[in-house]
Amino acid sequence: MKKLKECTVSVFGLGLLGASLAWKLTSGGSVQGVAGWSRTRETVQRALDAGMITHACDSAEECAALGDMLILAVPIRSMEETSKSIAGAVRPDALAVFDLASTKTEVGRSLSSIWGPRYAGFHPMAGKEKGGIGNADPELFLGSICAIVPFPGTSPSVLGLAEELATALGGRSLRTDPAEHDAVTACISHFPVLVAASLSLLAGKEREFHPLLPLLAAGGFRDTTRVAGGPAWLGADMASTNGVQVRRLAEEFKSVLDELLSASPEELEILLAKASECRESILAAKEAWRKEERQ
Repeated sequence: MKKLKECTVSVFGLGLLGASLAWKLTSGGSVQGVAGWSRTRETVQRALDAGMITHACDSAEECAALGDMLILAVPIRSMEETSKSIAGAVRPDALAVFDLASTKTEVGRSLSSIWGPRYAGFHPMAGKEKGGIGNADPELFLGSICAIVPFPGTSPSVLGLAEELATALGGRSLRTDPAEHDAVTACISHFPVLVAASLSLLAGKEREFHPLLPLLAAGGFRDTTRVAGGPAWLGADMASTNGVQVRRLAEEFKSVLDELLSASPEELEILLAKASECRESILAAKEAWRKEERQ
């Protein structure tokens, strides 16, 4: 089995995540080379000119034929279609196929049936509110947690390569099963997009009656609605492929909000203090885990 250093990596999709990943691997000398493909030829040429990739591919099939490791960074809705279109072009000795989708249960079920033991989910917990190659950054994944999601039959060697990839990106690997991954990311990523979007839509309606609203909007509005500024297709894909978990959380959220609204001033103060403690505890637990991993 080759090590990552000996591999040519083929990246499908050169948006924020795909281009950032390709750029980090190329600039860090972590691999033999990086082949890149995107639906738009101009995007591929831009990636080549910027040194993000070492080989520009005119077709997904050409990109597939070059790779020891394949990384699917296309939109969630295109994962299965792209996989089926390139499956016949992949070399028999190709080692691994990873997807960067932010949901895993539904996506992984279809991809594992196509790729078999060579497939595992790979989700670096990093990003920006604005997508596209123009926002790519080779240090995007620095210090991030990379969720590695095996499926029944995933080869142990594939998981080893996934861990090497996480390290090469400047992150740390964490193995989890698909259901746990989707339950957690629904809470800390997918449902918050809908909450932020709801607040933004509400503010848009309120602005019709209160023209001063934009002038008074400051850090609180900007921070709580930040993730509503992301690509609309991404939010839609996350919600549609992780709908069970998102709807579960929506019901829980309604219950929590009702409790806050019905509380007395004294009770509300206690609940808000508890909310602050929960936030700080979650962030502190992550930092503690990082420190333990470094030791």
